[in-house]
Amino acid sequence: MSRFAAEFFAQSPALLYPVLALLLFFTVFLVVVIRVLRMSKSEVDHNARIPLEEELEVPHE
Repeated sequence: MSRFAAEFFAQSPALLYPVLALLLFFTVFLVVVIRVLRMSKSEVDHNARIPLEEELEVPHE
């Protein structure tokens, strides 16, 4: 990285938002992965059957 770019980014708060967004994304991703890995087999089976269940008939007005 050039010296000019290094000085610009060292003094600029422009990198704050992308870094915060990356940290937020990574945190949410890790929480979702941990939650999925900790699910019980019965919960996984139930969620796997959801698209195959018949939909309830909702009367139209």
